Amino acid sequence: MPGYNLNNVKTNNRYEIIQKIYQNVDINRNHITREMGLTNSAVTKIINSLINEKYISEKNYLSAIRNRRARYLSICEGSFGVITLYFGRHGITAAIADICGKIIYSRDYTITYSMMDEVILNEIVDETVKNVSGGLSCLGCIGVTPGIRSDGEAAGDTEALQEKSQAPYFWDMQKLDAILKDKYHIPLFTENDSNIALLGEKWFGKGKNTDNFVLYNIGRGIGSSVCIQGKLLRGYHNSSIEIGHVTINFEGPDCDCGNRGCLELYTGMDNWEKKLEDIPKYAGQQNRLEALFLNARQGDNESRRLFDQYARMIAEGALILATMFSPEKIIVTTNEADFFHLPPIIEIVKKEINTRTFSTRRQKICVEDSDLRKTGYILGGIALVLEKQLFAA
Repeated sequence: MPGYNLNNVKTNNRYEIIQKIYQNVDINRNHITREMGLTNSAVTKIINSLINEKYISEKNYLSAIRNRRARYLSICEGSFGVITLYFGRHGITAAIADICGKIIYSRDYTITYSMMDEVILNEIVDETVKNVSGGLSCLGCIGVTPGIRSDGEAAGDTEALQEKSQAPYFWDMQKLDAILKDKYHIPLFTENDSNIALLGEKWFGKGKNTDNFVLYNIGRGIGSSVCIQGKLLRGYHNSSIEIGHVTINFEGPDCDCGNRGCLELYTGMDNWEKKLEDIPKYAGQQNRLEALFLNARQGDNESRRLFDQYARMIAEGALILATMFSPEKIIVTTNEADFFHLPPIIEIVKKEINTRTFSTRRQKICVEDSDLRKTGYILGGIALVLEKQLFAA
């Protein structure tokens, strides 16, 4: 691989070791040496370095899991923190978590792209940074938003999308970067929401014990990301898997992305809100999709029929992902849709996958709902900042 040298290998080993400590309770140096195939001296050097830098600690105790006393490794508590700023279609979430995954601060702002200016952005940053608790060193800030690549550039034709008011694609990361660096000397890293949610699942959630899984992100938008052989698949353009903009109807309506008949047109929350406006039972109501979910759970026949229609369309995206990537697991999470009750959607997705995918894959794909949901964006930020900081060391 061009440009991949010994320093890259050493840094990658640091990152993989700290990831193993996250994913395994009561792990010690011998476990890491065996699992990674490194020499004792190499592991000792890396572990000692991570301890000195206060990323990890080592304590002697009797492990209830391993039924053995030894010196075990764990992530340092109260040493480092990460700020996450999630810029959605209809609001912003600001949060702080320490690198153990403990959320110290979280606040939601009901504000849209059109309302945002530099003054408000400064106020949000100031309010967030002042909540970084004493003794906690901030490793960085993650700017998370749909439609952004990991290098901070908007996906797609910026000018064409901007004309169609696709707000999530145009939150000004350059202004945010300047505020953080000039006022607080905090580095900014950017990432797509589905990618960051996948990292949250891989390090803290249901993706911990699998190296091949798909994160399916439903709600206001429809997105996905893929973990292959333990690594986030970024692709050539550093973006996520835009399953929401795969055509499922060649004669369907035009999509803001420039495509036609996209999955998101049939499954995105905002589009369903418009669809339900034409249903007499829901016309004129606010939060129509939320009302539909509630009525379906309470047994209303018309609502149940509409809910099943929605869930089957969601399943179409899962079928495409299952066929393309043949994952061990599909984890379903949500964006800007906290009210989504996922289990009945999951059951319909499972049924569709079991009856419509190739027989060799049917019984091998586990479909689960995320336990993290919105928290996944915050915890995924920890994984990304550690990657950036460890590779920069």
